[in-house]
Amino acid sequence: MDARLIQFHITPKLDGQTEADLRQNPSGFNMEFIAKEKYISENLQGVPQFRREYRHSLNHVVDQFNEYYQWHTEKAAKMKHYGDSFGRLEDLSDATKYLASLLKSEFLVPNELELIDIQIVGQFSVYESGSDTELKKQADQIREASIREMQKKMAARQPVPNQPGQPGRPVAMHFPNREPRA
Repeated sequence: MDARLIQFHITPKLDGQTEADLRQNPSGFNMEFIAKEKYISENLQGVPQFRREYRHSLNHVVDQFNEYYQWHTEKAAKMKHYGDSFGRLEDLSDATKYLASLLKSEFLVPNELELIDIQIVGQFSVYESGSDTELKKQADQIREASIREMQKKMAARQPVPNQPGQPGRPVAMHFPNREPRA
C-alpha cells in the first residue's frame, strides 16, 4: 500500500493561558490524515509525519486557524450566549468547520492527501449551575479535595516495587472480555 495515516494535534492558545494551563487541561483538535508516500517522512522515532514542505504548509494553516480561534473566542466571550452550554458547543462546531475548510482550501490534495477525521479533545463542561448557594460556592474546593483524596487512594493501590531480598508478590490477572475456563 502506498498510503499511510498521519495524526496531527492542534492546541489553540488563548490570551492569558500559560503553558502550565495547557499541560493541565490539554485540549484541542486531533486530526487524522491519509497520505500517499510522497507526502510522508518519518521522525527519529519512526513516527510518520509530513515532509518538511508540507509541514510548513500545515503550520501556515494552523497559524491562520489559531488567529481565527482567538478572535472567535474573544468575540463569543462578549456575547450573551457564551455562558450557555449549547453556545459553547456551537462555537466548537464552528471552529471545527472553519479548520476543515482551511485544510481543504490550502493543504489537502484530492485523492493523494486527505483529511479523514477531526476530533475535539479536552474537558468541556456541558452544564454549569452557577454559584447561587453557599454549597455551590464551595464546589471547586470540594472537587479539588475529592480529587486529591482519590489520587492518594490510587497511589496506595500501586504495587510497591520488590525490594532486594524480598520475595515477589503474586499477581492476580483479570481478562474481562474472556469467558472463565472450566
